[in-house]
Formats: sequence, structure tokens, C-alpha cells
Amino acid sequence: MLKLAVATLAVVLASTANAAGWRDLRIDASSAAGYSESIATFQQKLTPSRRIAFARSLQDIWLIGTRTAEEQQREYTSADYLRQLHGLGYEEVVKLTDPTGKAEGRYRAEYYASRASTGPSRVSRPYPCDCGYPIFGYTYENWRGRTPSGD
Repeated sequence: MLKLAVATLAVVLASTANAAGWRDLRIDASSAAGYSESIATFQQKLTPSRRIAFARSLQDIWLIGTRTAEEQQREYTSADYLRQLHGLGYEEVVKLTDPTGKAEGRYRAEYYASRASTGPSRVSRPYPCDCGYPIFGYTYENWRGRTPSGD
């Protein structure tokens, strides 16, 4: 019984350590290579829905930075972008342009909605039409074992 408790505790601790792994990640934007490596690490550690939200949030940061720079009649450079992201974790990135977190929720919901679209409408059906009965030489009268004469 003690071995079972220890094994269960080990599994729980390992799963929480793994789950917390992406929460502890930070973007190293001190160089372009460091940025690429840290983004690749995020992509490996995040769940698919968070991966999408993270990538879309990075795009939002670039777009808003560019728009703001244009309004101020200056150029938004890669150095500006990297400086803005250096040291940030997942939560800070997804809330940088939207502190409410609604954009992250929308991005993740869009991911799940796209995954759900493989449901009944795309399921292979035994018959090629939705007319209620098969069309392989049968009619409504005889497709369930009834003959055209009504037998």
C-alpha cells in the first residue's frame, strides 16, 4: 500500500512539474538566436490551444507596435519588438495588448471550434446522400425489404 501511495505521489508531482514548466518559461530576446530558441521552447511546452493563443498574441504585439509607431511617425523595428518581449512569460505576452485576457480566450475558443468541425458533417456515411434512403437501385418503397408490390 505504501508503494502505491508513493507511486501515486510521484506521478502527481511529475505531472504538476511538467504542467508548471511552460508557466516558468521566459522569452530571451537579448539576441535574435535567443529569441528563436525561447519561442521554440514555448512551442514545445505549450498545449495546442495555448500555442495558437501565444503565436497570435505575438502577432498582435507586432501589429499594434507597428500601428503605434506609424501614429508617432517613427519606425517600429525588430529591436523594439525584442526589447518589448524580453523576459516576458506566457501570461504577460497574451495580456500585453489585451489586459482583460479576452483575446487569449477567443484565440483558444477558435482553436477548439476548429477542432470540433470534424464532427457529424464530415463523418463518412454509408450512403452518399442525405435523402433518407439509399439510392443504389432502391426506392422508398423497397429499401427496407418491401417490394414495389407491397409484399
